[in-house]
Amino acid sequence: MAFEIRSKSSLTTEGAKKSYRAYSEAHDSLADKQLAYLFLHDAMEMLEDGGVLAMVEPSGFLYNQNALSFRQSFFSRWRTHEILDFVSVRGLFEADTKVVVVIAEAVPPELDGNMLHAVFRRNGRAKAEQGFDIDYYDLHWLRNADAQRLRDVWRANLFGGNRVRDFIARLRGYPTLRDFAKSAGWEAGEGYLGGKKNATDKVQHLVGKPLLPTEALGPDGIDETKISVVPDHPIKDPKSARSFTPPLLLIKEHQDLYCDLWSGGYLVYKNEIVGFSAPGKLEQLKKTATWLKSQSAVLRAYVAGISSRLITQRATSVFSDDILSLPFPEDGNLDVSANERIIAEDIVEYQRDFIRLGTGARVMQAVPAGALVDFDDVLTSQINAVYTRKPLRVLDAQRWSGAVCKAYVFGDGVVDWSDAHELRSRLDVLLRERRGSSLTVTRITRLYDKSFIFLLKPDRHRFWIRSIALRDADDILADLRAQGF
Repeated sequence: MAFEIRSKSSLTTEGAKKSYRAYSEAHDSLADKQLAYLFLHDAMEMLEDGGVLAMVEPSGFLYNQNALSFRQSFFSRWRTHEILDFVSVRGLFEADTKVVVVIAEAVPPELDGNMLHAVFRRNGRAKAEQGFDIDYYDLHWLRNADAQRLRDVWRANLFGGNRVRDFIARLRGYPTLRDFAKSAGWEAGEGYLGGKKNATDKVQHLVGKPLLPTEALGPDGIDETKISVVPDHPIKDPKSARSFTPPLLLIKEHQDLYCDLWSGGYLVYKNEIVGFSAPGKLEQLKKTATWLKSQSAVLRAYVAGISSRLITQRATSVFSDDILSLPFPEDGNLDVSANERIIAEDIVEYQRDFIRLGTGARVMQAVPAGALVDFDDVLTSQINAVYTRKPLRVLDAQRWSGAVCKAYVFGDGVVDWSDAHELRSRLDVLLRERRGSSLTVTRITRLYDKSFIFLLKPDRHRFWIRSIALRDADDILADLRAQGF
């Protein structure tokens, strides 16, 4: 059976209120009083044993931190077969609400069972309501125990999968920027928040003072030409004068973590900027700012992986808590491996835009020759770390319109591509599988012939970035072990 339900965070009927009271007594308070979660819970209770339900839910089911307890409870009670994730697809069901589809069976989950998290991307067919495309790299199988326990696994799958999850989990183990600011005696937090009326008459430290507009903090730092003054308008949350006392380290609530130092006079900023005020500690702030910029790619990737606002609520904005939660080890060493840096750089350069734009992203253009060289370097280095006696070598590749076949060999060997043109008519069959009229699955093909390995994939750059080379290497190594190679 299947239902569609629109997201609603209020209980407007007597039936909903009664159901909410029953849920709260049996379990706990329901996240955000979300009617969609309540409907999902009650619908599962109505099913006979073995009955299967498919229900549209707001994306907060996966990505809202307040829904963690509800999600964990749901996964612990019912066998969830699939989560179809449409957070990247806009305009489903004549609305721009970001949704997921939960497919669950009314039986307890298997101890070592798996569920599929399938991530759908924005593309022309979805926009035209003609169907959906999904590819091999967006099909993520999770152990039920991990789905219940791990809070970052869903966003990690948006950005690439298990290696992203491990990267985020490791960095979560460090002390945070919030911890450091507190121990150093800094004032830390967002700027002031406007409102419809003043919450207090104590706003003298704001009105008429120099104001840094949010848009004046960008990739080049603070644009002093845009500094204005705080107007005499209602203020809901005025903060304190200490928050705006220099020197200041200011970080914008943006996915790229724009930041700069301010050591001039008193400067007010609004709630979309996080500020650190440390009078008498300018050198300490400078050192922190320098470190943040030196670790920019890693920190931006980390924020993308933990933020419950970025992409799921706002296209490029993050929460103040995401900034305050940045890892900040005392010695400044995040101990980032070469592979983790590849993961981080690909998230920042490609994956964020791919989630937002789908086929309109730069990574969905034809792969340049240089990117294929980078792909080969990563793939072979991973495999040759295990197979040292006869290292894997890169051979000449074959390109067709829409496809690339990369060839590799352990030891010596060459490939005769003279009849490669005969494969052209079979590429669509190898790379694309139609399931019904509304779903197309893009596959990749790994072929093993004695000491040769062939990778056949579409020619879009998305399939040949370095982080995908890491995943391909993992798959190839698993295949080789299974074959006893």
